[in-house]
Amino acid sequence: MSTQAERDVIVVGAGPIGLVAALLLADAGVRTTVVEKATEPGDLPRAISLQDESLRTFAQLGIADALKAESLLDTGSRYFGLGERLLLEAKPVASRLGHPAKTQFDQPILERLLWDRAVAHETLEFLRGAEATAVVRDTDGVAVTLADGRTVTGSWLIGADGGRSFTRSALGIDLVGTTQPQRWIVVDLLNETRALDPFAEFHCDGERPYVLVPGIKGRLRIEFMLFDGEDADAMTTPEKIRELVVPRFRADLDPDDVRRAVVYVAHQRIARTYRSGRAFLIGDAAHLMPPFAGQGLNAGVRDATNLAWKLIAAIAGGASERLLDSYEIERRAHGARMVGVSRRIGAVVMATNPVLTRVRDAVVRALSLIPSVRDFLANMRFITPADYAEGVAAAPLGEGLPSVTVGRALSQPVVRDAAGAEAGLDAHLGRGWALLQVGGAAPADVDPYWAAIGATRLRVLAPGSAPAAGEVAETAPVLTAGARSAPSLVAVRPDRYVAAVFAPGDEQRVVGELRAFIDDRARAVRTARKEAA
Repeated sequence: MSTQAERDVIVVGAGPIGLVAALLLADAGVRTTVVEKATEPGDLPRAISLQDESLRTFAQLGIADALKAESLLDTGSRYFGLGERLLLEAKPVASRLGHPAKTQFDQPILERLLWDRAVAHETLEFLRGAEATAVVRDTDGVAVTLADGRTVTGSWLIGADGGRSFTRSALGIDLVGTTQPQRWIVVDLLNETRALDPFAEFHCDGERPYVLVPGIKGRLRIEFMLFDGEDADAMTTPEKIRELVVPRFRADLDPDDVRRAVVYVAHQRIARTYRSGRAFLIGDAAHLMPPFAGQGLNAGVRDATNLAWKLIAAIAGGASERLLDSYEIERRAHGARMVGVSRRIGAVVMATNPVLTRVRDAVVRALSLIPSVRDFLANMRFITPADYAEGVAAAPLGEGLPSVTVGRALSQPVVRDAAGAEAGLDAHLGRGWALLQVGGAAPADVDPYWAAIGATRLRVLAPGSAPAAGEVAETAPVLTAGARSAPSLVAVRPDRYVAAVFAPGDEQRVVGELRAFIDDRARAVRTARKEAA
């Protein structure tokens, strides 16, 4: 580029995913600009389901408690077949991450919390009412032209501008996949007076399948499948909405209780690539998935969290191309799996053929008689967690810790510090890397690499121990369960995924593998040059 970049990162799109990325970056001191054509946060209740991992990120941003206060926590799913017979009741296994495994939330509340925090952020530049119209890139940076003629320049670009992403089109990245033929009408209601169980209900009745999703404070979502030949505009008139809702779901319907009624078509598409040079795609700009598994927004939060720490490392210095390429390696594969899971659940829910629906019900009932299958379904193990073992990670050698898996998210036990205060482990890990020691009679000597990349050192002690400074004791054995007397070291990435589990004698191998992603020596040279300048 002919001019030096004014900002470190430009984020196009201030929906929840764009703001998560922008706030993570800005909180780390990255000079971040958000470009958003709207002037206020969205007020439509689109996404409705959150996973524990998303709440973990929101806790880091300081909004989790406020969001939980407006959410239905610890929810599950129920699937009904012909004749309203219960086929399956499913609830995620208890979370290891310190938050409810599944939560029904209200997206406008989430958007307002993120928006207000972005507006109040001292170092985040938030350009509202600004529409991106052109993107120019080269090997040094990016330039985004706005509709009013202004140009914003930066070192990196994040496209977070939704399913109809301008950024994705400007980068020349296409979507691959399909669009399901079935359309659905979403009706969001207020002032629901019935006491509903904390379950999303999928009614696969073979006639007009529908879904009920309760919230708190009288919120209720009802989704109905539309048939071929039904006109979307006609089906969303006040008269038709009343016909769908009364008397099956309400004795009467006040028009003011209809928050919105829209028709949507579910896409099953994923961007051909998540990275193009200095530009990246996250959220719906990168993937579009059916709503049946509740994964769209959650996948986007994972995208934002995964990419943010890697760009922070790139800006600090020492980050390799391999680190930046790992964003796509880690996130695209998991995103594609979640698209597939959502599509398969949708196929079960949307069946209307009389023969196929009877066969479906019989198969589900038969499979539920097999204990292993029943456990798989009832504990929602089909929602597979992300596994980054093939990304920024060092393969384990020898015995590790039974409760820690390389490539998976680190558990978050409740711990007690030297002052006797109890909190989740995340409160002690800092914003960047962390190096935990589990076991061993004294702190182990470690390579200077960890200090050079800003890792927080912390010893995790067994329950009943008396922690000193730099130590915490678990209130119940989690990370320390099955730990040996010899020390085990756990390298934790900034996104709380485990990069390595190793014995002190294996440290040099681990450091060597991680240096391929973040080289502390290159970072030191860059820092020295900046100070000299």
